[in-house]
Amino acid sequence: MDKKESARLAYVLETALNIFVRYGYKKTSIEDISKAAGITRQGIYLHFKNKDEIFSASIQKALDDGLQFADQILEDDHLTLEEKLFQALDEWYGRHVGFLHPEASDLVAQCERVLGGAVENSSSSFQKKLEQVILASSGKNTKDVKKRAATIADMLCTCALTWKHRLSSRQEFQEKLCDAIHLCCQDLRD
Repeated sequence: MDKKESARLAYVLETALNIFVRYGYKKTSIEDISKAAGITRQGIYLHFKNKDEIFSASIQKALDDGLQFADQILEDDHLTLEEKLFQALDEWYGRHVGFLHPEASDLVAQCERVLGGAVENSSSSFQKKLEQVILASSGKNTKDVKKRAATIADMLCTCALTWKHRLSSRQEFQEKLCDAIHLCCQDLRD
């Protein structure tokens, strides 16, 4: 697949994800996706056998992109620990604040049905990356510091996930996230 075709496919998957998030799995048709992406239904079927396949590919692309962006942020040596945590958590969770439309309440069940544990695996991988960055910033590698890094990563992810679903604006999410990270990093300095 050449770059142009790869970019077109990425656009179709991003468009599909937006349609699924807006209308839910059951109410979204291949026709809806093809119209929104500006491609024929036959063009969709050249790449995907059915709605499950395009749904799975669109979710997996979002997960992979999120992990890739998080990796770039967490590996940036020009950022402080707080900046790394903020940007990575905002990229992983914050970009989805208010994203899920109430009509799309069936998406979680469909993700589990179609993707199995892929979403949970990606989330666990993301949390493990946070834990490693926190641990590396402490300069120590004792059992107590490892446990503390794991607890901080778990707390931040749990809070961010809750706020992602509860809050209506990304700005409010970012404000709460900034406070939580500051409190956790203060604990690391103690």
